[in-house]
Formats: sequence, structure tokens, C-alpha cells
Amino acid sequence: MIIRALLPKLAPKTVKEKIIVLLASEFPLTVKDLKLKIKSNFNVSVSYQSVHKELNHLMTDEIIINDNKKYLLNVEWIKQVGLFSDLIVSNYTSQKKHSINKLLELKNDGDSLSFDFESYAQLDNYFLELLDYFNEFFEKDKTLLMHYTHSWWPLLYPLREKQVVGKLKSRFYGIHGAKTVIDKYCADYNSKIGLINFYTKSETMHWNVNVMGDLIFSFYGDANINKEIHDFFENNKDFKSFDLKKLTDIIEKKGKFRVLVIKDSSYAKSVLEEVNLFKAQKD
Repeated sequence: MIIRALLPKLAPKTVKEKIIVLLASEFPLTVKDLKLKIKSNFNVSVSYQSVHKELNHLMTDEIIINDNKKYLLNVEWIKQVGLFSDLIVSNYTSQKKHSINKLLELKNDGDSLSFDFESYAQLDNYFLELLDYFNEFFEKDKTLLMHYTHSWWPLLYPLREKQVVGKLKSRFYGIHGAKTVIDKYCADYNSKIGLINFYTKSETMHWNVNVMGDLIFSFYGDANINKEIHDFFENNKDFKSFDLKKLTDIIEKKGKFRVLVIKDSSYAKSVLEEVNLFKAQKD
């Protein structure tokens, strides 16, 4: 009912739907205002009592609020509708098997899913989408941790990265393992937009593991493409000879990539303990 009421090409059929459509464009309105506008906009006569009855139902459902006998839509409900529609768009414009809604199937420790990707570009998009919706799945006290030897998000997706990191309510840690000029630039950018960055060359790190709340994302990329990326960062010592087109081509190159997602709160906690180690070293 509610979704149909929000679709402009479908005429609202019930009094509830008509009220929502009216309040979507004009607010706040009294019961009398709504009664008159239903008549003028939809050519339907309704009683004062019926409008008041439906308003009470909508308030019970927390869809509208009463402000001194004038009514308007609840902003929190509007946000939830927006999130729902964004998720639908996301699911219908990407491969369904990569839908972030699939993560809702992981209910108990030990539950797992795996996804295959064709390129780093596709994998990047997936992780950026996860960050975008992280706090819709997890409370703000849940932590994010990402490991990466080289960072290229600030080079290829700076605005999108800034947008998704900026809306996070959770702490976001990044541990990187290279100090080329370009890597330092990317680390500095990440710090400025809200990541808490650490550097290490430790080979005992969980390099192929990201933590999002109590979910573990264990992944591997195509070995040949990984070598191309490493060689690119080593060969491009500064931005004078930096070839952004070449980097883009490598990131879009087709290969074999797999992500295994495991719900395991104990494992997540053990990986996150590495952050405290690096915080101590930095202090």
C-alpha cells in the first residue's frame, strides 16, 4: 500500500494513500485541509471522521506525526522508504548474486556465503556499496577494518569514497602495506576523509581479510592482475609519469576474484585486536 502510494504513475486508491500523497508535497495540513484536498485533487468526498480515523492509523504506524493538530510525514519513515528504494535499485542494477541483501541470510555464527567477481572494479563497487549501507545493518559501535597493500580508491573513486565514508557512524580503520609516493598520497586522502590509517609490512597480518561488524570478508584476487598492480605502483614513483588510464585498465581487467563471507563474532574480534596493536605502536 505505502509503496504504491509513492509511485507517481499509480493513482492512490485508499484514503490512507491519498493522505500520504498529499502530505508528500504540502505540509503540515489539518484534518479539514486534507478533507478538502482529497475532494479537489481526487474528486472523492470523504467525511471528517474517516480522515481522522486514517490519520490515527498512520500515526500508530509512525508514518505521520501530529504537530499541534496539523499533520506531516515522519522524516524517519521517509528515510526508511528511501533506503528500501535504494536497495531495490542496487539489486536490480547489479548482479543479484552480489546483492548486499544476501548478507541478511547470515544469522548465526558459522553461516557463510561466497561471491565470485570478474574484476577489481566490480569488487570495489561491492565494498563501496557495503560501506554505504553499513550502518543500516550494524549499530555505530560496530567497527570496520580493511586491509590493503596498495590503495587506489582515492585515485579512481574519490568523490564516492568520500560520500560513503562521510555518512559512516562507525570507526573505520585501514591498514596498508606500501609506502610509495602514490600510496602515501592515498593514505593521506583516506585520513582526511575519516579513515584511521596504519602502515605495516608485517607478513603475519590478515592481509586478505576485511571486518565489517561481526562479518569476515576473506578474499583473493587474480595473481597476474595483483602482480600488474604491484608493478604499476612500483614503477610510477611520482605523479609526473602517473598513467591513470593504465591503472584503470588494470582494475577493470577480467580475472578470477572470490569473496567468502563468514559470520563469526569471535574471529572478527581477534582480527580487530590487531588494531589495538597498531594504535599502541603509533602512540
